Amino acid sequence: MKLSQLLTSSGISYDVKGSDPEICAIEFDSRKVRRGALFVAIKGFQTDGHDYILKAVSQGAAAVICEKPIVHRNIHIIPVYNSRKILARLAQAFYHTQSLPFRLTGITGTNGKTTLTALISYLEKKSGLKTATLGTLGFNAEFTVPGISDRTTPESSELHRIFHFCSKQGIESLAMEVSSIALDLYRVENVLFHGAVFTNLSQDHLDFHQTMDAYFFSKTRLFNQLEDDGKAFINTDDPYGNQLFTALNCNKISCSLKNPLTDYYYSELKLTMQGLKGIIESPHGSLPVNAPLMGLFNAYNLLQAVAVWNEYHPEIRFGSLDLNDFETIPGRVEIIRTKSHGTVIIDFAHTPDAIEKILKSMSDVPYMKRTVVFGCGGNRDTTKRPLMGRIAEAYADWIILTNDNPRFEDPDTIIRDILKGMKKSEMIEIIQNRTEAIGQALLRSTSQDLTLILGKGAETYMEIEGKKIPYSDKETILNWINKNEN
Repeated sequence: MKLSQLLTSSGISYDVKGSDPEICAIEFDSRKVRRGALFVAIKGFQTDGHDYILKAVSQGAAAVICEKPIVHRNIHIIPVYNSRKILARLAQAFYHTQSLPFRLTGITGTNGKTTLTALISYLEKKSGLKTATLGTLGFNAEFTVPGISDRTTPESSELHRIFHFCSKQGIESLAMEVSSIALDLYRVENVLFHGAVFTNLSQDHLDFHQTMDAYFFSKTRLFNQLEDDGKAFINTDDPYGNQLFTALNCNKISCSLKNPLTDYYYSELKLTMQGLKGIIESPHGSLPVNAPLMGLFNAYNLLQAVAVWNEYHPEIRFGSLDLNDFETIPGRVEIIRTKSHGTVIIDFAHTPDAIEKILKSMSDVPYMKRTVVFGCGGNRDTTKRPLMGRIAEAYADWIILTNDNPRFEDPDTIIRDILKGMKKSEMIEIIQNRTEAIGQALLRSTSQDLTLILGKGAETYMEIEGKKIPYSDKETILNWINKNEN
């Protein structure tokens, strides 16, 4: 595509005088620039793309989009007010993704996004559709898209490349997590969704948003990007969800575990260590469900997933819905059973609300002792640390505080912040090395005990001083079992 054509299609006013280069790619990372690429300089949190313009030019950039006044005699330098916003428009025009040939569902909220994304995809696949998911666990489909970052919601140029590949591969339904930060940074700018889901809202990312109101407002932006016939699916048991549902002026569907006047609710619900059973009531009738999902929070996830699926396919009728072949999501209430050291649960819970939900869900399970191993991430919202400590103390019998991606922060400082919310020092142990912490938790557990390893979920690294060191909670547990029980 010629530069002039790309700019016109993106709504950018710029007179391309002289040469009109062919654009072969759009890049915001100067390291990926090759000859013929359009480089878009964006301001990051740690680096500024404007500092790498000359590097991009030296690597063959055909033109540059930037916010700062820069002069270069050999290539087009195109000034814009907001390069992040423009990046989204350029990517959409370059990959021809203004309209998508597949159903796109966006899921936002503090907790539950990954599980809900997987459940929607699972149900869509049951309906005979070719599906894909995108989120914290990456892009998952029957094909790969190379060079995608590990962000929950990729940068807009990467996102539209994914959309392009999905279109070419015949994907019919894509469920994706949409983070509040992605919404604020225009990563889904101009993207229209067939469905938008709000799970819940609790304290997280206040290092970025500063206040809960700002955090909530960012989430609500997703619901302004629904197609004309799109639907919003809201958990109205959540106070913020109820507020959103009241304010929305669109086709909206309410979901609740408590209110039989909502569109979707459980008339019966039973939670066990093996999973959940219940009956979901909907505008389309009653649906008995059976799923290998533990905890009340997963009851919400399943309820909203069924609501989305049912509204998308009102013509489909099942006498009951059995999800026993639904594969456990890595790092989301992932269960590992040992021979003589009890049951271990790995979960990504890293916010006060998420930790309370999983610990409360397990509080009625008949185990002798509950050990919780967790930490807090460095260089992130510090106010949630004492809250997490206080909640863990309320539900656990034994707590081991350990590292969880300290990043550039002193691990001692992080642990001191957690301890500010705790009073029972006799039930707390500090072992900063996470591998050793997990080993000690298992060593002291009996066959009747429950050990919860929280915070990292399926992450495969520990981030320390700018480096991602290979590490996995699951591998750590399995290695310990192999050495001590075989």
